[in-house]
Amino acid sequence: MSANPNRSKPARVQSFLVGVVLFVALYATIDNWSQIVAQLESYAGSGHPEYLRLIAGVGARNAAQLLLGVRILIWLVGASLVNRILSRFFWDGLMVQKLGRTVPSVIKDMGTLLVYLLASVCLAVVIFDQSITGFMATLGAGGVVVGLALKNLLSDLFTGLAINFDNNFAIGDWLIVPASTGQGGTVGRVDEISWRCTRLHCEDGTTVVVPNSLLGEEKVINISRPSEWTRYQLEINVDYSIPVERVRLILLAALQSLTVRDGFSKEHAPRVLLGTANERGVEYLLRYWIHPWQPLSPSTSRDLVLTEALKHLLTAGITPACAKQEVYYEPLPKRHFQGYSLEGKMALLSRVALFEILADEDLHQLAAEMERRQLAAGETLFRRNDAGSSLFILIEGLLNVRVDLKGEGTEETVGQLSPGDFFGEMSLLTGEPRSATIQTRTPAVVYEICHTAIGHLIEKRPEIFEGMSRAVAQRQMNLSQARSRIADSEAAEKVQSIARQLMGKMKSFFQSSQAQ
Repeated sequence: MSANPNRSKPARVQSFLVGVVLFVALYATIDNWSQIVAQLESYAGSGHPEYLRLIAGVGARNAAQLLLGVRILIWLVGASLVNRILSRFFWDGLMVQKLGRTVPSVIKDMGTLLVYLLASVCLAVVIFDQSITGFMATLGAGGVVVGLALKNLLSDLFTGLAINFDNNFAIGDWLIVPASTGQGGTVGRVDEISWRCTRLHCEDGTTVVVPNSLLGEEKVINISRPSEWTRYQLEINVDYSIPVERVRLILLAALQSLTVRDGFSKEHAPRVLLGTANERGVEYLLRYWIHPWQPLSPSTSRDLVLTEALKHLLTAGITPACAKQEVYYEPLPKRHFQGYSLEGKMALLSRVALFEILADEDLHQLAAEMERRQLAAGETLFRRNDAGSSLFILIEGLLNVRVDLKGEGTEETVGQLSPGDFFGEMSLLTGEPRSATIQTRTPAVVYEICHTAIGHLIEKRPEIFEGMSRAVAQRQMNLSQARSRIADSEAAEKVQSIARQLMGKMKSFFQSSQAQ
């Protein structure tokens, strides 16, 4: 068979040289052995004593048999050398350059079998003086018998050859092979295509051996071709009462937020389509493109997409639809809330870290005074260094954070805001100018909380100063820890220090506002 690919190069070279030396040595001894046989046969003839003729006859027969063995060995060693030359210069050289990949072992093994078959024919004709016609007839009859006895084995063999010549998949490709029971299937990377079977390395670390005949009969899906990018789909059901376009924009923003992650395609735009309308609600199809297992597996990418979609929906006050056959013995829970209702605003504020210290009556008062703003894609909410005194909470869509990093007047996107994020707190609480430009990446909905709304709360509850200053300080420290390694003990001290400074600025800002 073909040379073992696991052997080191020096070992293969040494083995080849030994074969060449053996072939040359055997070939060089043929004439000597022929002369020895001729001399012994002459001694075995008449004209010599009886005992000498007997000894010479036995020696001539043994020498003739030894000479026959040497000739057979020469043909076999020669066939081995030809096979090694083919493997080194043809299979692993010329064919690799032409195909751009390694030649499967089944092709090499068939080449090896053909070389030794030709050597056997030459042995029968040249050494044993057999008729080539009779030899081929015998070989054909034997082939029929063997073919009937090894029908399944030969089916695997020829299917393996067809797989390699068709080049529908190759080593390294990821395949989905249907199960023989019809339930599910096997997903794995092609590690080897042999003359009998194809070995798949599965995602769980196991190896699945698939007979080649099965690959020739069943519908096999090649994930890796024709493009390295593959489209996947996730289904989510949402209640009929929620406008379709609103849900579509929210889910599309969730998909677009993942395109910045490694493994998700930036060239193929994600899409949100309507699937069916069923007893649960409207089915939305979330379609996205990934490069499977480079580095994300389909299951991992599905987890990320579902997590991000649920986050965007829940932040917007929407939950996936439930089965309508549920029986309730208490008031039906809220499936969703309208983002512009007072209840919805209070639920949104309660999830913002800055307002966690507020009581329900404070949230109620603040929710009544904040305003809802609808933004188009590409719209600028505010620019860096603009004056401002309000805070924003994003509930739908995506926003880009842009900063002039080089000081040349050209702003670059340095971050992305997702539903649930809030920004502008320093302008709201201290009156500082905006520190970055905020621009919409998709159509978006934000709530704006003005300086006067917070002022009304602080007039009633001055102790809110301390809680808000600490929440802002903690957020700034979290951002600093993300950029550089800061010990927890050191971070706690810095939070207290920043909180004290912020509380002083906040009191000064609100006192001056009240004086005006």
